[in-house]
Amino acid sequence: MRALLEGFLSNFKHDESPPACFVVAYSGGVDSTVLLHALRALHMPLHAVHVNHRLQPQANDWELHCETQCQKLGVPFTALRVDVHQGSDGLEGAARLARYRAIFEWMKLQGHTVLLCAHHLDDQLETVLLQLFRGSGLRGVGGMRALGPVGVDRHLHPELRLGRPLLACSKADILNYAREHQLGHVVDLSNEDITLRRNWVRHELLPSLAEHFPQGPKALLQLAAHFQAHYSNEDARADEAAQQAVGSTGELLLEPWLALDESVQLTTLRHWLLGQGVRCGKLKLLELARQLRIRKGGVRQVNKGWAVKVSKGLARLQYTLQKDTGFEQQ
Repeated sequence: MRALLEGFLSNFKHDESPPACFVVAYSGGVDSTVLLHALRALHMPLHAVHVNHRLQPQANDWELHCETQCQKLGVPFTALRVDVHQGSDGLEGAARLARYRAIFEWMKLQGHTVLLCAHHLDDQLETVLLQLFRGSGLRGVGGMRALGPVGVDRHLHPELRLGRPLLACSKADILNYAREHQLGHVVDLSNEDITLRRNWVRHELLPSLAEHFPQGPKALLQLAAHFQAHYSNEDARADEAAQQAVGSTGELLLEPWLALDESVQLTTLRHWLLGQGVRCGKLKLLELARQLRIRKGGVRQVNKGWAVKVSKGLARLQYTLQKDTGFEQQ
C-alpha cells in the first residue's frame, strides 16, 4: 500500500505549484477509511470531507463517526450536507452529482485543487462493464483515470484535479489492510441492494463471470487500459478544442464547434456534457450532434431529465428535472 501511494504522489513532484493539502473524500466506508489512514501514515497534509446526503436514517451517525475518526487521526474534517433530487440517472446518480458539486464548490472556496477518492481495481472493473452496457463507446470503456481533470462541472473548475491513488489496488487488499490495522468503518446496507445496477454487477454478474471465465476480469481490465492509452491523445486534443468551443459560463459556442472535424466535434460535445454533469451514450451523442449541426434555434430533447437549448449561436444545457446545486457546511 505504501509503495502504491508513494508512486501515485510522485505525480505531483514536478508541479510548479504542488498542492499544499490533499482533500480526501471520506464517506466512512472501508475504502475511504483505508485511503485516509494510509495517507496519514505517510504524513501527507490532508483535509477530509464527508458529504451527508441525508437519504438514510443512519446518515448523521455516519457523519459523527467520520468526525470522530478524523479527530483520532489528527486530520482536519469538514462535513457538507446536501439535498438530493432524483434525476434521469436515478437516485444514485443524483447523489453522486450533488456530492461532487458540493465538494468542488467547497474546494474552490478554500483554495484546494486536488481531490483524492478511494476508487479501486474492483470499482474500475464495474465501471468498465457499466460503460460497455450503456453503449458509451470505446473511450468510456477505458474506465477511470488515476489522475485527471474533474468530470462534473469541469468548465467551472478547470484548476481542479481528481486522483484515485488506490485504482491499482484490489478490494481484497483494502480489506486486508483494514483488518491488519483494526480500522473501524461504517457499513452502508444499500450497497447490497441488487436492484441498483452497480450492485447487481458487483454481486451477481462479476462472481458469475469469474466462475465461468476466470481470466475474464483481468482481460477486461487489460482491454480498458489499452483503450485509455489510445484515447489519451484524442482527449487532450478535445480539451484543447473545448477551450475555443466552450464559453466562460459553460455554454457551447456553436460556430467554433461546427468548425471542428466531426470526430473532434463528438469528443468535444461529450466532454462538454460531462462537464455539465451529464452522461450520454454513443447513439444519443451522435443524434445530439446531428441536431446541433442544424443551424436553428430551439430545444433539442435527447435524454430524459435534460435537453439542450440553442439560441443565438449558443447551446446551453437545460434540466427538465430539478437540479441540486447547494450545500450546507457543518
